[in-house]
Amino acid sequence: MRNTFILSSLLALGLGMASAQTDTTTPATTPATTAAPATTAATQVVQFTDVPAGHWAKDAVDLIVQRGLIQGFPDGTFRGNESLTRYQAALVFYRLLQSGQLSNSSLSSTDLATITAGMQEVSTELAAISTRVTDLEALTTEQQARITALEGRIDALGTPTANAAGADTTALTARIDALEAAIRNIPAGPAGPAGATGPAGAAADTAALAARIAALEARATTTTTTGDTTTGTVTTTPVTPPPTTVVIGNTDTVVDAVRSTNLYAGVSVGAQNTQSNDPCYLLNSNGRAVNFCLSGGAMVGANNVIGPVGVRLSAEHVPGKNGFNADINATYSLNNGSNITPYVGAGLGLTSSRTRTSATTNASDIYANALAGVDFRVTDSITAFVEADGRYYLSNKGAGTGLVSTAGRGFGGTIKTGLKFFF
Repeated sequence: MRNTFILSSLLALGLGMASAQTDTTTPATTPATTAAPATTAATQVVQFTDVPAGHWAKDAVDLIVQRGLIQGFPDGTFRGNESLTRYQAALVFYRLLQSGQLSNSSLSSTDLATITAGMQEVSTELAAISTRVTDLEALTTEQQARITALEGRIDALGTPTANAAGADTTALTARIDALEAAIRNIPAGPAGPAGATGPAGAAADTAALAARIAALEARATTTTTTGDTTTGTVTTTPVTPPPTTVVIGNTDTVVDAVRSTNLYAGVSVGAQNTQSNDPCYLLNSNGRAVNFCLSGGAMVGANNVIGPVGVRLSAEHVPGKNGFNADINATYSLNNGSNITPYVGAGLGLTSSRTRTSATTNASDIYANALAGVDFRVTDSITAFVEADGRYYLSNKGAGTGLVSTAGRGFGGTIKTGLKFFF
């Protein structure tokens, strides 16, 4: 459901942007400066290798890139067949808010409500991005303080004491080089919030830093040594301002997103407990009796149906008891953004198995189910899992419950492992 909100809001956003581009009712008195950014952006539209000319979605892709909402992946691809992560959706909304394009678009009230719902769905990710911008601004402030100290040092080069030794100029060159390296290593991040009273964005701060360093280089190269009336030339590496646009897919900028897919199907193998008075027998071991029965099963489910709460339907076959277990559970994933995701669940189930007195007669028993497990992400679409299910049987008619024959009610359970395939 969350993915549906996000995709719907982005679709409404794209339609609104397209409407704004083709709107012919814009007053002729609009200053030329308001159109300049769009013209500049239009000349810099990325040509994605997987969106060739004639592709059915090329115009739409060019439009959102022109608006500065998406920049593609570092390898020059758009990857239109991949699912959009929640962090990527949050970045799109963040750029939209700081650019002011939302207020200038021809969106209906319905589309605005849809976009607002999408933003609410990724509010946590928007907060994470805002925190990263705050950290970037703090780092920028630190760099500005270092530049101020460096300027004071350059101003002191005009005195005879400072110019008495050429070592100061060499040390200054080394510090400028170190400062350039530090600025290049500032991670790219989205621009700070725009507005008359809001703080300056990271893009403006970075541009100001680059301009000040260029001025320092010009002053350092014209420094005159008074000891021997010779002119020293400082060789510096040209400053390359860091990118001011976050590229979707850049793992240095965006926290590794959790899997955006929701629906899955899976297979499992397991072992169900049984009693010594009605054991199962191992294959290829001379028929040795054991207190567990092997099982095989399948499942389908969704991780997010109502917020973080999902649902799962699973079924198992227990050959040793001629039994079938089927249950439906509500699940809750404790998603922390890593490859390992614990989960819990609860629900109801039904066991159909042979009776203890007849191999040809079956009986049914109802149970309440509780489960706990761990998912381990192998790839973006495949997850391995281990799970334990505890069952409280409300009746004890069949051998598949694993209870003693004289028990009316009681606890049983199974342990299983397998794979889930997300789509």
